[in-house]
Amino acid sequence: MQVDLIKEEAVKSFVGKEVFTFDQCFRCGACSGVCPVKKTTLIFDPRKIVHLLLLGFLNKLFNEVLWYCSQCGSCVPVCPMDVKPKEVILALRKFMLKEGLISYEELFEYGFFARVNPQKCIVCLTCVRTCPFSAVSITESQVAFIDPKHCKACGICVAECPARAIELKSKPEFLEVRFK
Repeated sequence: MQVDLIKEEAVKSFVGKEVFTFDQCFRCGACSGVCPVKKTTLIFDPRKIVHLLLLGFLNKLFNEVLWYCSQCGSCVPVCPMDVKPKEVILALRKFMLKEGLISYEELFEYGFFARVNPQKCIVCLTCVRTCPFSAVSITESQVAFIDPKHCKACGICVAECPARAIELKSKPEFLEVRFK
């Protein structure tokens, strides 16, 4: 489904069911001021995301940038209008997945979650023990599986896997960081 076919009201209704205060944003910038991702990348800005939603600029809103958000929640307590930008972004992600605007394969290629190669997995449980987000489990076919909904792409499982069975692509926002 293309973004052009998505109705603005459908998006706002979907987000409104998750965060009923999203339309109270007056774009003060408090969320952007404390956002750690905003400090490291030029393209991500929680205030801009909420603003694009409110103005109905869906073509500029629905892209992989929504996954740059680490979901740390630092934006939530500073918002004077209780907008909860973190929750707005999460709702927009859910909408994109529901409507087929992005796939899990694309998200993997963008580096937003790790994936296990079942042919290499030796089921040692190292990834299960080391994942701080409980994203890894063992399937009925006795291989590790990383749930993309819980994986934060931290890379701990990749570094700890003795069989080198876990792959994680470089995240695009890390490519923007320039060390001088």
